[in-house]
Amino acid sequence: MGTVIDIKGLSCEFGAVKVLEDVNMTVFTGDRIGIVGDNGSGKTTLLNIISGRTDDLSYHGNVTVNAGGRIGMLSQRTGEDNRDITVYDDYISVFSDIIALEDEIASLEKALEDGGDGASLSERISKDYELFVAKGGLTYKSRVTGMLLGLGFEGISHLPVKSLSGGQKLRLALGKLLLEQPELLLLDEPTNHLDTESIVFLEESLRSYRGTVLAVSHDRYFLDTVTNKTLLIEGGVGTLYNAPYTKYIPLREADIEYKKRLYARQQKEIAHINDVIETQRRWGQEHNFVTAEAWQKKLDRLDILSDPTVNANDVAINFEISERGGDEVLSVKDLSFGYAAPLFKGLSFDVRRGDRLVITGRNGGGKSTLLKLICGILTPSEGSIKLGAGVTISYYSQDFAELDLSGTPFEETFMAANADYYNGGGLPKFRGITACRNALAAFGFTGDDVFKTNDLLSGGEKARLALLKLTYKKGNLLLLDEPTNHLDIRTCEVLESALTRFPGTVICVSHDRYFVEKIGAKTLDLDAYTVFGSGMSAFVSGRESSLKVTPGVSGSSSGAATGAFSGASTPSDKPSDSKEAFLKAKEDRANAKKLQKRIEALETEIASLEAELSECDRILGDPALASDFELIAETFSKQGEVKERLDAAEMEYLELIDEG
Repeated sequence: MGTVIDIKGLSCEFGAVKVLEDVNMTVFTGDRIGIVGDNGSGKTTLLNIISGRTDDLSYHGNVTVNAGGRIGMLSQRTGEDNRDITVYDDYISVFSDIIALEDEIASLEKALEDGGDGASLSERISKDYELFVAKGGLTYKSRVTGMLLGLGFEGISHLPVKSLSGGQKLRLALGKLLLEQPELLLLDEPTNHLDTESIVFLEESLRSYRGTVLAVSHDRYFLDTVTNKTLLIEGGVGTLYNAPYTKYIPLREADIEYKKRLYARQQKEIAHINDVIETQRRWGQEHNFVTAEAWQKKLDRLDILSDPTVNANDVAINFEISERGGDEVLSVKDLSFGYAAPLFKGLSFDVRRGDRLVITGRNGGGKSTLLKLICGILTPSEGSIKLGAGVTISYYSQDFAELDLSGTPFEETFMAANADYYNGGGLPKFRGITACRNALAAFGFTGDDVFKTNDLLSGGEKARLALLKLTYKKGNLLLLDEPTNHLDIRTCEVLESALTRFPGTVICVSHDRYFVEKIGAKTLDLDAYTVFGSGMSAFVSGRESSLKVTPGVSGSSSGAATGAFSGASTPSDKPSDSKEAFLKAKEDRANAKKLQKRIEALETEIASLEAELSECDRILGDPALASDFELIAETFSKQGEVKERLDAAEMEYLELIDEG
């Protein structure tokens, strides 16, 4: 297994902000690594450094790439391609060497037909044909056709690249990379702008790809399907786990628990040292000040651990409603709409309060258009859309049309929060700068970021700002167009939790299958032009059972409670059952008593060991004893032994506290 990427001591800064710090990683041939982390944590920066796109980057460390010069990268800026070449010609150009061989063979065959040197020409044709077959000449056209079909370009392959939308250009570049088959494939959010069918096609293509893959993605289903390792970038540091996303989660949680124990031990040690310093200084003798100074130096040498339970990047999303609204939320009857041609026709469905509905279908099939029709931004060609009594809409568009690009996050948030007040409807939400800045900080906007213009924000920052504005709308019907695009995984999870708690109704467009499962949504398939059953179908994904989202079952425990407290008899209330329950309770009490006794014994032992360690430190820090080499050597040896015993006792103590 060869090494494809070797990274040692990689650090990168943007101005005074350090994005990556001392990253060390080895990537082997055939590795499929999913890269996860918060927005702005350095994921894209890492891909840019590996690919050699470092013109605007200041970094230190060694990055060695052994891919024979065959590196392919899909960046989120690929959509800026404005060439005149057609989609088909762009794809077929990947096989220019095969096409050249094909032309040469045709030329040689023509020369042979015209009476040229038969033996010489036949030998050259034979060699060229062997090379043509070896390079994939018999299948390259079918591969191009399959890629056009799989990524939704079959009917528009004659169009020039510059005429495509940004999302289409990204899909085009992705397909070209898959056709090129580089040894190292770097993908930055490859599932953005893909419909579900195209995502499945991409997953199948990557499964058969023989090279090495590094993929930044918030699509957890995609990560589970395609990757076998997970790189977490957090606080500038990269940690590699030998597991795909879902299996990485418990490993990550175990890491956090371990760090919590280390942090608790260190905090206890710091508190102990501070107590010693304070005591020595309070006693006020000269040798006490010397001892206090020695302990202070010990404290200064500690590598202070950060609290693993604190994360400033967690976004706090909470959707509220201003009024409940009626049970009948939305009624769509015989709806048709189109531009040059119909997007959908005869569409009918109903939505009730509390429903979670996801609109699915191919790209360009009218999903976003349907949301705009429900909002009233567009007018139906035929049919009707009727909102129920008291229904108010909050709309999130995937192109962030609700953001003023010339404004700032502070201005947008302040105006959104105080919109009711400015419209004559109550008190202002924010009366000053501090409250507004606190709200922005909860969504990851701090420092001068709150005053930079929105056109300079990244896709993730725009998404968070749009979500923050949405929390102040207080509509009881949320219309969300690709809400998880551009969000990091942690923010996706926070959003899922917020939508699960939301007391109103949710209709969204999303290709994020993990997201759809998590919010327990039903689906409406626009590709069918008709709606399943009563207008919706349960979402079925084909995931492993460990990833299935099972709706909560609300049941009553009142029967059990009545039996327990009123003495009512049930078939299980046998004497043998009662005896077993009694013995079990007795055993539990005995175990709890043993646990408590051991904890108390450990507390005594730890106090004794700390006293011994304090005495060792006193001797070693006493200048009057510095010339007693035998005592110093004996004390130094004892200090190491006591430290080991103290560490073991504290670790057992913390584990027993957790168990209790």
